[in-house]
Amino acid sequence: MLVEYFCRRCGSHMATLNLPAVSEAALGLHALTPEERADIITFDALAERMRVKSICDECAAATRAGGDRKPRLFH
Repeated sequence: MLVEYFCRRCGSHMATLNLPAVSEAALGLHALTPEERADIITFDALAERMRVKSICDECAAATRAGGDRKPRLFH
């Protein structure tokens, strides 16, 4: 199964894992509430793909530096 990580703010692709089998516990996602899980994780069973929303380093730094401003760098 493919597990793809994308930034929820800028949409940049952060990482792709190609795992023969995957569980939410192995990825540390088991601690999410049902609401968080619905917001953060999407499944495409046909393509055997899981998409996980996160925050990239650039957006995290921009958030710490200036609140809700979008980063000025494109990646």
